[in-house]
Amino acid sequence: MIDETVKIEEDRLIVPALSGFYRIFAPLAYVLIRLVVAVSFLPVGFDRLLHDGALELMKPISGLGFPFPYAWGWAVTLTESIGGSLLALGLFTRPVAFAIFIEMIVVAFGIMIKRGMFWPTHGLEVALLLGLVAFGFVLGGGGRYSLDRLIGREF
Repeated sequence: MIDETVKIEEDRLIVPALSGFYRIFAPLAYVLIRLVVAVSFLPVGFDRLLHDGALELMKPISGLGFPFPYAWGWAVTLTESIGGSLLALGLFTRPVAFAIFIEMIVVAFGIMIKRGMFWPTHGLEVALLLGLVAFGFVLGGGGRYSLDRLIGREF
């Protein structure tokens, strides 16, 4: 678990009057990042969940050479919908974040890189960014404001 204690040294700040603001809001930065990442997966994940999007994922997954593409499509669908919801709550944060990390690495290097480094916009770079942030959650856990912390147990 990362230490989210914020120590503000007013004498080091260019604008010392901001120390109160930083002291109040800095501990919320981690949970805000966790929520934004989780919410980025929820719309597409629940759309796939409700409209058999796992079927739509069969072609790209088959193209990667994975066996049982329909099963992998469901794994992706559940990671994005249920996993995204759990990440937002900070419950089972590390295993969910690991699943998202693996998915984003596969998306980045299995699908997006074939389209060119930065074409179309929001392709490879977004997958890499989300994967890197998810890996940060694997290392840091749910943080101060998470159900993992509330129940006192985590992976």
